[in-house]
Amino acid sequence: MARTGKTDRNPGSGKTVEDLIVEMETVPPALPPASGSPRFPVRRRLLALVLVLLGFGAGWMAAGLRASLAEKPAAGGRGESRQDLLADGWVESDQGVFTRRCQGNCRRPKVYGGGIADVMEVSCLERPCGEISVTFDVLDGQGQVIETLPLKRQGLQGERLQFVLESDKPEARRFALREFRARARVY
Repeated sequence: MARTGKTDRNPGSGKTVEDLIVEMETVPPALPPASGSPRFPVRRRLLALVLVLLGFGAGWMAAGLRASLAEKPAAGGRGESRQDLLADGWVESDQGVFTRRCQGNCRRPKVYGGGIADVMEVSCLERPCGEISVTFDVLDGQGQVIETLPLKRQGLQGERLQFVLESDKPEARRFALREFRARARVY
């Protein structure tokens, strides 16, 4: 028995194959197109969650910094005196100008690949420092000078400055202060 496309009928529905093809072409798809994949809203939610967590972390850090700054008074006649500095290990290197190796609130540098780094603090407590000129000798393990490190910076009264000392020489072991000057013009 030979069948043709026009006479083929689905025994249960009474429709021809051509009727079914036309019906399938005219029915809109039930799913959205591939460009609007269901994972896109999940990514958007994850991004929002990450941004909220970053904001929370930044606020937490800012609150901690604000609390730590409120606990310790700043230099320059705002709660700190000569006796306070000397008790904290500062040395009066010039009249009214104090120095020490950095302790407490400083960012100690790290050197990778050999060499050393340190930080020196200068407090211009009682007068303007003006031009601060510092010279350090870089010493090896036997105490021999292998390099000289000159640094210059300006300082105002009440300021606390940090000088970063760095040497990339692999044989360097420590810094020794050779010279310190703080010259200010007073009008």
